[in-house]
Amino acid sequence: MNDGHSNSNFGLGDMPSLDTPHTSANRPAPGAGAGLPPSPRGNNFNPGADPKESSFAEYVAKGATADVLVDALEVSMAIGSDDVIEGKIRIGGKKSLVIRGTVLGSVECAGRVVILSGGSVKGHIRAAALWVEGDVGETGKPSTVEVGDLHLGVQSRVIGDCTYDTLSVATPNRGIRGQLIPRSEADNG
Repeated sequence: MNDGHSNSNFGLGDMPSLDTPHTSANRPAPGAGAGLPPSPRGNNFNPGADPKESSFAEYVAKGATADVLVDALEVSMAIGSDDVIEGKIRIGGKKSLVIRGTVLGSVECAGRVVILSGGSVKGHIRAAALWVEGDVGETGKPSTVEVGDLHLGVQSRVIGDCTYDTLSVATPNRGIRGQLIPRSEADNG
């Protein structure tokens, strides 16, 4: 339900069907439409604001696993494999969120988000960086992802559109059903 306030929950029912063709002409601007609150650009929450703080490039280049990455992060919150969280998660600062369980709602994190194999987010994600080894979105309820750095790992499955500054994709993966949209294209679209 979107009541116009930046702290409202995302409306998953407002998302277009995955069978609907997505083009620049009918794609909402990042943060607009699709039940998302206005983009947080311009305030303290800015995905990808500091590439050194949010990049996974060094980990990807070394062939690191998500578990190695998690050991190197300063974690603010970890969701265990048996945990199910309903509602919106919002984390400020530069700390990270690690998800091994299920989130039934949106995630906003000024730092990094890591979804490990077996973990899932069934809602929208806005973060400085996102490493996916689990699932994002679900059939009939696609997610919208807006991040600075996006890494889709070998176990990743994404249902929904992703807007990003930088992208790395491991192969094989479990698939992407939606569009991968460079922010430069989204900002000019």
